[in-house]
Amino acid sequence: MRFGGHETFPVREGWLHKGLKLVAEEPEKLGDEHVADWLGVGRNMAKSIRHWLQATGLCQQVGGGRHRKGAMLELTGLGHLVWDRDPYFTDIGTWWALHVNLISSPEHAVTWDWFFNNFKLQRFDKAVCLDSLQRFLQMQRGRIPSPRTLDRDASCLLLSYSRSTPDRGVDPEEAQESPFTELGLLSHYRTSGYYEVHRGTKAIPAHILCYSLARSFQGEAEDGPIQAPVQEASWRRGGPGNAFCMMAEDLYEAAVQAEHARMGLEIQGLAGERRLVVDRRPEIDWLEAHYTSEGMSSQAA
Repeated sequence: MRFGGHETFPVREGWLHKGLKLVAEEPEKLGDEHVADWLGVGRNMAKSIRHWLQATGLCQQVGGGRHRKGAMLELTGLGHLVWDRDPYFTDIGTWWALHVNLISSPEHAVTWDWFFNNFKLQRFDKAVCLDSLQRFLQMQRGRIPSPRTLDRDASCLLLSYSRSTPDRGVDPEEAQESPFTELGLLSHYRTSGYYEVHRGTKAIPAHILCYSLARSFQGEAEDGPIQAPVQEASWRRGGPGNAFCMMAEDLYEAAVQAEHARMGLEIQGLAGERRLVVDRRPEIDWLEAHYTSEGMSSQAA
């Protein structure tokens, strides 16, 4: 399990493009002492970009030593696909896919994994969030980071996803909101200090729903299509219910829309026996199918 790495910075607009471009074209520069200059950001921001590239599954370290400072990175299969089809990260489906990866990556982002898979309060303040995280870690009987480290991790997560209400009134040219806020998963009520998770049906692209199902149910059986009971898909760790903050009925409604779109998902059974059936294929194929269905052509960076 890893805490920190993001240097307290949520992902910012343009960061992943800059980092992916450097890894794709001049990977040796990411380990250079002047990497911040190559990326056009501050030193700690450069470290943060490196962290987010790995935590979202776009890049991986070359060779051993998972968290070796300065180690060279290379594009994963996902990184190659995004660099080819959405290098500027303009497609909301890309951000949903990266979010799905991020909440299933305790080796890079244990607080994200815990928040979306274990923390079930819909309305809370930061103190309650921190207390719940600490109690969860105590139950794991592992080494618990300092309160300051946990506070930074929780703060970064909340900043990554929350939209402030009322709006901060910041000049759009100076806004530093994370693109993950566009997913509409969390609001922050500035007057009361409370946060609220938005549970309910969301407009999840059909292929992204299948991508999430493939990631979380791929190992269930080796032959035939993936068959995911709706109830189980709503609570399974890393599954679409937790990733998209949807209860079973919400997930079912999203699946109905995907089925109508004829994107490779079928609903079988009735009432409590309903299950989602998707083709068994590599998870990355679903994201590639999403780009194809959206009419996105290969782009030169």
